[in-house]
Amino acid sequence: MKAYLSLCALLVGAATLTTACNEDATSLGSDIMPEADKVFTEQLTVKVPTQTVKTGAIAARTNNSLLGSVIDPVTNIRTTNGFVSQFFIPEVTPFPTLNKMVKDDQGNVVVDSCSLTFWHVNYFGDSLATMKVTAQEIDSKKTPNGSTTYYTNLNPEEWLKQGGEQQTASYSIFDQTQPKAQVENKKNYRYFNIRLSKEFGQRILNAYHKTPEHFKDSYAFAHHVLGGFYMKHAGGLGTMVQADHLALNLYYRYHPDLKNKPDSIISDVQVFTSTDEVIQTSRIENEIPSSLLDNTQDFTYIKAPTALHTEATLPIDDIIAGTHYNDSINNARLYLRTIAEDASLQKVQEAPPYLVMMRVADFENFFQKNHLPDGRTSFAAVLDNKGSKTQKATHSYPFTNIAPLITIMRNERDAGAGVTATDSEATRKAKWAAWEQKNPNWNRVAIVPATPVFTTTTNPMTRQTVKNLVRLNYAFGLYGVRLAGGKNNGVDLSVIYSRFNN
Repeated sequence: MKAYLSLCALLVGAATLTTACNEDATSLGSDIMPEADKVFTEQLTVKVPTQTVKTGAIAARTNNSLLGSVIDPVTNIRTTNGFVSQFFIPEVTPFPTLNKMVKDDQGNVVVDSCSLTFWHVNYFGDSLATMKVTAQEIDSKKTPNGSTTYYTNLNPEEWLKQGGEQQTASYSIFDQTQPKAQVENKKNYRYFNIRLSKEFGQRILNAYHKTPEHFKDSYAFAHHVLGGFYMKHAGGLGTMVQADHLALNLYYRYHPDLKNKPDSIISDVQVFTSTDEVIQTSRIENEIPSSLLDNTQDFTYIKAPTALHTEATLPIDDIIAGTHYNDSINNARLYLRTIAEDASLQKVQEAPPYLVMMRVADFENFFQKNHLPDGRTSFAAVLDNKGSKTQKATHSYPFTNIAPLITIMRNERDAGAGVTATDSEATRKAKWAAWEQKNPNWNRVAIVPATPVFTTTTNPMTRQTVKNLVRLNYAFGLYGVRLAGGKNNGVDLSVIYSRFNN
């Protein structure tokens, strides 16, 4: 009986203890945590002023070569493009030996014809507009080299070979001399030809038979035989065409079997092409109306290639004003909303797929040195114009968190100005003002168009294809977009702070 009563007492005590724990569990953490260790968060929205600026020349090496001249109907900017291209030399014997080549009565190698073929798949503008291009030979002693950085304001005229090959041709996107089914089939490459002189072709073949070592690779060929061609826009307006590649075609004849069939002759062609392995540099000219730089408007421009981009001034003083000076900045979200263009306008250029934000001082080196957004001083935003299953498209470029950059700017200014923890707000402001006079761009960021380069891999566990961003190139294509903002209205920056209750 005593054992039974003891067991009942034990069970009642346990139930009482359990009840007590359940009643106090919800407030247990707050009771235990000291007041000074509690974290408070706060949200603030500040305005970020933006402005349109000229992009100017940037590193010109790109495989996205454009040719032609167009006027953007939105901005009235006239863009004219040309490019310089070298040729890739494969590691094979390009021509038969000299004794097998068909020769004329003077013993010169016979070249039946020679031409350049401009292969393309994409274009902007009027497919029927008549355009002109001049192909000009680049001197092998002046040809671009891989150790020098060239910019989009380069002058290829300085590289031309004196007395070198030069031919002009007319072209249109839909070549009326070709079958309609071919030129209208998007799966087919489109092309146009530029006839070159037979003398030029003979010079190339003679160079091979005289010094075949100059054909051992692309570098030797470019620096000893043919420095490439400058494809210069020579006339016409209304079309810009994107080159897939440029091909140099040399047609000749030879005897395949001198011993057994000395009279047999075969016609053949050797093709040298421009590829990713050789240098291609773009020459870009933009005629920009001064009215586009009027920053009293409630929008800014992005216009590629190399015409206009947007700059923003991050209002660090507003972000860290008052009690926020000692707060941690957990998140800072900036959405750049696009403005739809007039539906009645024809041939409106596409918005760039990506925008990249980096400090103004880093702009030049970012693309030149193939940097990727690091989430600290540079960020990428993808145009949200499709939405998802659960959310409508925002038609904006969302920079979801630039807080690390704001923190870096704040700390950089404090360190450079010599601010100490005991300084009053008035003292801090005086020190900041003196430092900012010497560093006027310290809180400015450039927002520029970019195109991504991905590689794909397969996840070994899920067997799903994964896209990996390996490079962001400056957008050398024809892109244009207006972004809501401006110096007066600005763009909303949503900032979330946190601090301890101390």
